[in-house]
Amino acid sequence: MCIRDSALGSPSVVVILQGLETYENPKSRHRCEKLHTRYFGSVLTDDHRVFAPDSETDYKAVLRTIQVMRLRPLMWREIRPYMLVEKKSYDAEAAKLTISGYLRGSSITARGLIHLTNHGTYQMESIACYEDPNSIRHGVEYPGVLEVSTTENRDTLEATKPSDTIEEDNMATEADVVHEEMVAAKRVNVPEGASEYQAAWYEVDGSPVYEDDMVVEDMRGKGDAEDDEEPDGFADFDAVSRKTITDIELMKASDVLRVERMTDLEKEEEIRQLREAGEEEKWNSDMLDTPIHFPARQRFSKYRGMKSFQTGKWDVEENLPLEYGHVFKLQGFKAIRDVALSRVGPAGVGMYVTITILDVTPAVAACESSVLLASGLLPHEQRWSVLHFHMQRNAEMDMPVKSKTPMLAHVGFRKFYCSPVYADATVGDRTKFSRFFHEDEKFKIATMFGPISYNPCPVLFFKAPSLEEQAEGTPLMLSSFGGVLPPNPDLLLLKRTVLSGRISVIYKKVVVVKFMFFNDDDVRWFQPIDLYTKLGRRGKITKAVGSKGLFKCVFNDIVMQHDVVCMDLYKRVFPKWNTVPYCQTEIMATSGVEELEDDG
Repeated sequence: MCIRDSALGSPSVVVILQGLETYENPKSRHRCEKLHTRYFGSVLTDDHRVFAPDSETDYKAVLRTIQVMRLRPLMWREIRPYMLVEKKSYDAEAAKLTISGYLRGSSITARGLIHLTNHGTYQMESIACYEDPNSIRHGVEYPGVLEVSTTENRDTLEATKPSDTIEEDNMATEADVVHEEMVAAKRVNVPEGASEYQAAWYEVDGSPVYEDDMVVEDMRGKGDAEDDEEPDGFADFDAVSRKTITDIELMKASDVLRVERMTDLEKEEEIRQLREAGEEEKWNSDMLDTPIHFPARQRFSKYRGMKSFQTGKWDVEENLPLEYGHVFKLQGFKAIRDVALSRVGPAGVGMYVTITILDVTPAVAACESSVLLASGLLPHEQRWSVLHFHMQRNAEMDMPVKSKTPMLAHVGFRKFYCSPVYADATVGDRTKFSRFFHEDEKFKIATMFGPISYNPCPVLFFKAPSLEEQAEGTPLMLSSFGGVLPPNPDLLLLKRTVLSGRISVIYKKVVVVKFMFFNDDDVRWFQPIDLYTKLGRRGKITKAVGSKGLFKCVFNDIVMQHDVVCMDLYKRVFPKWNTVPYCQTEIMATSGVEELEDDG
């Protein structure tokens, strides 16, 4: 509970330890007091105070501390208007709910939207300031109606937008036609026989452009002087192979012949034994076995290789799901946030205001299960985008959390059911997707679809409770907590898959690799992608050896027999479009229907 309250933001806290006089041994008492002081220091803010009073003088010291203590402001609440509803009334004919209470945080305007925690977001009709029922001053004049909104100047409840790339007749737009013409006009110098997908692996910038009537040369046969020395330390691969060992000698190697004659079951058994004897999974959790009976070029058709994870080129608008056409992308988020925070309303902080809310259902007005909390939304906070949160794992949770696990998210005053995906906490335009949020990991970035929230704003992820647990009031299990980051649909979440192979034959820097692929077509398909080893060598595939998936490659240094050859493939991952706002009235209605069905 302390961790949850601290994550949401707590004001200055005073902790009083009681019952320490029951310890007869002073050392035991001191040890207990020290233990509790250390615990509260780890879960509370730095300005908290811990007391263990056992006399009248100690209690007076506690009272003096509380009297002079300055409350720590919570910025995420100071920038948003909110109020605890003290009085409400409902007009069933007009579907209007009138709420009254003391305004906190910042000023509010009737043109904006108001969110009722656990119930939903609505539009406001008017804001008024009538008589304060708790005021001790008499004869004070109150302004009455402060502001009345109209249909034209109210903020819209529209959360998503119509897609810009899909028309009503499901035909391509003019922008799609122009894009296709631009793509068709590009000609890239690629090896002879490469497919369109393979051609996409080659760098477009710096490659010569050819006309339609020109023949594309084979890059492997080029003998330009600039190719004699590569910046990565690689020499010409064909020249290296001629100086070291011939293809005929490689084909006569005993291990190569043995692999050529092995059956599929024998290959699977040897791979299993190698994996059990090695530590590939501990060294790299992204390793994945290449299927034996299925072509790797089809299994990994959505993956691609990159020379560098941080600097490799990746089109952020390529192969986007349909949901990305309906979310908002805020250009210049900082400027938009500053404008939203500068909005000023006629109702000031501390005033006893009465707000009339439109289109409220009778179930929401009649709900009495908990206190009603109302908060104003800043401009654009009702619009949906791709949200990112910087999350810290709860140390009390002793199990890994898998990506896309259903969660109950508390984002400021709002709640959602979602299935976030996790990624490494890095800075930049891309990050590596994580399948799990492990126990020994402290920070991750969580991504999901949802309405925008301006920072600072706290975020809590709870394990999604069942309907029975919600009806019984079972305490929620806190999974992680953190804060919001700027929404960015262009942030790349790249899932890495590592294909590994074992060394079959070594001759200095030239190596024959087995068990990475199982047919020569896959070798030629993945030939443009760079290789590396567990011990830090870097290399490239030169050619296939035989027809069973073996291939020859050359590295920038001598390779050891026990080393492991790896190839990195990347695929972009997107969050699920399954975020649902939490609505307490709908849950209560669902529980009531299930009870009636059980009784029947």
